[in-house]
Amino acid sequence: MTERPELRVAGTPASAGVALGSAMVIDHQEVTVIDSADPQAAFTTAVAEASRELQSMCEAARSTGRAEAGDVLEAQALMARDPMLVDAVSAALNDGMSLDAALRRVDEEISGLFASIDDPYMAQRAQDVSEVIDRIRRRLAGVDSPDPRLIGVPSVLVARSLSAADTAVLDPELVLGFVTETGGPTSHVAIIARSLGVAAVVGASGVVASVSTGEEVALDGSTGDVVILPSESTAADFRARRAAAEAETAAADRFRGIGVSFGGRPIGVSANVGSSEDIARAVEAGAEGIGLLRTEFLFLDRTEAPTEQEQVDFYSLAGSSFSEPVVVRTFDIGGDKPAPYLEVETEENPFLGVRGARLYSRCPEIFDTQARAILRAAGTGDVQMMLPMVSTVEEVIELRGRIEQVAASLEAEGVPHAVPPIGVMVEVPSVALTAAAVAPHVDFFSIGTNDLTQYALAADRTNGSLDNLQDALHPAVLALCERTVAAARRHDISVSVCGLVAADPLGAAVLTAMGVDKLSVSARSVNPIKSVVDSLDRVETGPMVEAALSAPTAGDVRRIVRDALDRT
Repeated sequence: MTERPELRVAGTPASAGVALGSAMVIDHQEVTVIDSADPQAAFTTAVAEASRELQSMCEAARSTGRAEAGDVLEAQALMARDPMLVDAVSAALNDGMSLDAALRRVDEEISGLFASIDDPYMAQRAQDVSEVIDRIRRRLAGVDSPDPRLIGVPSVLVARSLSAADTAVLDPELVLGFVTETGGPTSHVAIIARSLGVAAVVGASGVVASVSTGEEVALDGSTGDVVILPSESTAADFRARRAAAEAETAAADRFRGIGVSFGGRPIGVSANVGSSEDIARAVEAGAEGIGLLRTEFLFLDRTEAPTEQEQVDFYSLAGSSFSEPVVVRTFDIGGDKPAPYLEVETEENPFLGVRGARLYSRCPEIFDTQARAILRAAGTGDVQMMLPMVSTVEEVIELRGRIEQVAASLEAEGVPHAVPPIGVMVEVPSVALTAAAVAPHVDFFSIGTNDLTQYALAADRTNGSLDNLQDALHPAVLALCERTVAAARRHDISVSVCGLVAADPLGAAVLTAMGVDKLSVSARSVNPIKSVVDSLDRVETGPMVEAALSAPTAGDVRRIVRDALDRT
């Protein structure tokens, strides 16, 4: 029998690292639900079965010491019984829809709401909804889900997609890397891979049909390269890449707890966090404070908004964990709210709808309570406040006035507090273009490149077919960043970047050279990005930035920056 030649598959980089090993293929085949005589009763039974199955997996994960995995599975078990989901399906059935169509519609509607929020935590919630509904569908169809617990030897997991349940029950010691056909850099599998510190490539179209369990696979999570049945020379190349990556990681560890600078200017490297577990990871990594504290998880998966004291406790915990600033972003929930206590109408396009700062006038009590909590926490630590999804100067002026009223109320009540520095997310092109007008009204800018990219290029970041338009190093996005930095310099305020591009060595290099003061990244990326910043004084950054801004494509920008770094 003729031996098959190696096959190369191009994907999207999702988690840095290099892996070489046997494939474990996990194939989630789509199922179709056939209506029964009583679809409502069948649905109710399937919900109970799916919830019990997830709770059982939760308990199994916790029994092996995997508390976070257990939390993910427990959340899905609760979501399966959530009235928002159950009632929506029941309503669709009452409208005469088939059970299959009802489940598809509810999946699209609810997961779309979560996906409309520019936040990896919310993106995970969107996937949770789809995964829970898929599990219910399988119960109805009598089809078992593939069980990744069957993996028995160190392997590269290959799948069309991997669910939260899949990744939660995996033994991290046996996972060499991930390759999936779907997803992007903010997908659940990418987030999990980065947290586990393993290589991952997503968007590798056709990979499942091209490889069988047991066949050798090589992948590079920094380039998106995937090779099936690599030749000996190709395997040697990937082993060399792996050794180089491991050496870089070891070298970066020397920056733990050490500050870095560029051109004599201190450059902060802080962490993006969204939970107490993230705070612990950031402390362990030696992050210089928190550049983006996401607060959405406090507000979702519950029937009422968090109390003021509950928020004070969490923000104070974050503030007391670092000597450098902790930037708390006020809740950024979008479109038709996946929170029952926020009564906002359904929207055709939540990305361009009532989200972030636009929502606060609709729920003033909830915003004021969060503002009170942040001001109280600021009285005990270096806590700052950041407003998301701002589009105009008028919005900034109005919200600052609201915060001043909150401060006056606390003062009148004799409650200890402090009015913290207040900044805005630069994620809407209008703010970048009018940054000089916005700057006098804020204390800092934080560029959110994930949303800024999708708005600048008019490309929905949740649409996998548009991944080629999600590169924040596109010259148009860089031009908006440069304009923001220039305005910040003229008005003597700081500017940071908290999007995914800040954790990209090429992105970190060009943005730092452009004049950004701080990069906020995942805990795992803190020290590698410090290493990149530390190397920049040996790079001719002026010509590099000029060439990048005048380049025609994102690919050209990447080549220009990479060539400049390679010359050090």
